[in-house]
Amino acid sequence: MGLIGDGKKSKSWQRLSFSRQQTKTGALEQERATSRRVLRLGLVSFHVLFVTALIIADRFNGPELGIGEKLDQGLELFGMVVIIHVVMFLLVRSFHPEILVPGPRFRQFFLLIAFSLAAARLLLFQEWVPSAYLVPFPLLAMTLALIYNGRVAVHAMGAVLIMFGMMIFTDAAFVSRTALAARYSLPEPTTLVVAQFIGCLVAILGVHKIRTRTRLVTIGLLSGFAQSFTILLLSPDKLTTLERLTKFALDGDAGYGMLNGIISGILVTSALPYIERIFDVTTDMRLIELADTNRPLLHQFSLLAPGSFQHSLMVGQLAEEAAGSIRANSLLARVGALYHDVGKMMKPLYFVENMTAGDNVHDRLSPEMSRLVVISHVKDGLKIAREEKLPKSIIDMIPMHHGTSVVEFFFNKKMRQSQNGEDCSSDEQKDRTREAFRYPGPKPTFREAGILMLADSVEASSRVLSEPTPARIRQHVRKIIQLRMAQGELDDCELTMRDLGKIEDAFVRVLAAIHHGRIKYPDEDGGTKVPSPSPPSSGDGSKSNGSNRDGSRPKSSPAEKSEVPRVPEADSKTAPKSPVDPPTRKKETPEKGGGEKPAEESLKVPMTPSSGARRRS
Repeated sequence: MGLIGDGKKSKSWQRLSFSRQQTKTGALEQERATSRRVLRLGLVSFHVLFVTALIIADRFNGPELGIGEKLDQGLELFGMVVIIHVVMFLLVRSFHPEILVPGPRFRQFFLLIAFSLAAARLLLFQEWVPSAYLVPFPLLAMTLALIYNGRVAVHAMGAVLIMFGMMIFTDAAFVSRTALAARYSLPEPTTLVVAQFIGCLVAILGVHKIRTRTRLVTIGLLSGFAQSFTILLLSPDKLTTLERLTKFALDGDAGYGMLNGIISGILVTSALPYIERIFDVTTDMRLIELADTNRPLLHQFSLLAPGSFQHSLMVGQLAEEAAGSIRANSLLARVGALYHDVGKMMKPLYFVENMTAGDNVHDRLSPEMSRLVVISHVKDGLKIAREEKLPKSIIDMIPMHHGTSVVEFFFNKKMRQSQNGEDCSSDEQKDRTREAFRYPGPKPTFREAGILMLADSVEASSRVLSEPTPARIRQHVRKIIQLRMAQGELDDCELTMRDLGKIEDAFVRVLAAIHHGRIKYPDEDGGTKVPSPSPPSSGDGSKSNGSNRDGSRPKSSPAEKSEVPRVPEADSKTAPKSPVDPPTRKKETPEKGGGEKPAEESLKVPMTPSSGARRRS
């Protein structure tokens, strides 16, 4: 992908091929693509001229050089700027070609660079700016890393700092020949560029995953420390004595480098909400804010459609675990799951998880009408998400979690009705009906959206498993994943077979934990009888030391607390013996002339009246 195009022309014999025949629509699309390339070339050319003007701005003001010399130096600097832009363009094209597609991101990329160099130019000769080390280039580095990614930020900052070094070099040459030499002391360009680049690298690496706003200030502090340390290493003449070192570190360029990093961190922290809104950046901090279930939208969602809200919570848990297993953005997957069914709050009673028992609205509707209502929750969700100004990635996940799948239940219902009425005459009619019951899409285009589609299908269908053992859960999850693969819904989301295997393991772990086994508690109809709060008295007048229905121990006197709990004799005589009743362990009291009976023996030998008499004796 070049600035204008690939430059390839189709040969005469290639035009004879059917694939090379161009329709009117294709010709119009090619014209639009050509115009976009021309606009892109014009923007880059203007950027090159603008940066060149910033670098040589003060060189044409001095009377020392003639017009010819000024023109020669201007052309020389223009050539260097062109070379820098070409190298940056090739690096970005090799690693991230999507940025070079004409659009908002492409314009924002070059506008940020131009604005930063213009601001640096203005700050360079301001009287209240004592050093060029105070130009906050780590601010630009962190902004580019937040908007794009770390690699793009590294390539861009390398080009920006080289051009800034050229600006410092030409200004230093100009200042040394004018009366400004008494007022300004510009630093060595090499030291400045290297120190700023090291500080920018630390800032770029630090903003990879930010969960708190205070971390940005910490990253700025580390960036300033890196700059200060680099300046000290590149200035050995300042390290001769302790006094010179202290003065240089506190009141010299090293101190200014530290202050530069701190200022950059504070500025990024203050401007981050505006960066997120203007450039539509989805940072981890913004995702954490959106994951708060006390937000008005999610709170209203939980009230109007409680079943759908609980389903979204469970899907979020599945998606987060699966995304973490393949090193995707687990926080994005969880937040996308929270909002993927938010459109159901517009018509909550038309979805089974929100219906009351025995009342199904769809029994009174035709399959076509049910299809329209069910599919409409995607459009309603998109409308709500845009009104709430959610990030673009979250908005994209709302239609992608269904992709182009078919509303199978109502499609099958329509097929049954057609067969009963003998309206399904051919396979072509069935295919047209299937297409009518299909979601509009699009299919998932990134990994988190694909994970959300699988998690939504697995969670909804796993609720009908009769015996959710780990083996059955794994078989069910594998069936869902293979079905989505066969339908082609995962073709565009960059999920590999290894990723799908890890996602399957993650789903099985979470679902096995959700459907974990529990012991069956005793009740009054079967099993062991639960003692009542006030049991009947036995023949000798002793009381059972049972527990209340709420699990608390009944109040007793001090004398009763010292007695050993015993099973009432009346129970042992009158209680029927059933072969299916489980044996109950009873606490034995020591007998005369011997020790306590083993617990195994008490489970095998049945209770007899004589044994009860021996206990009372």
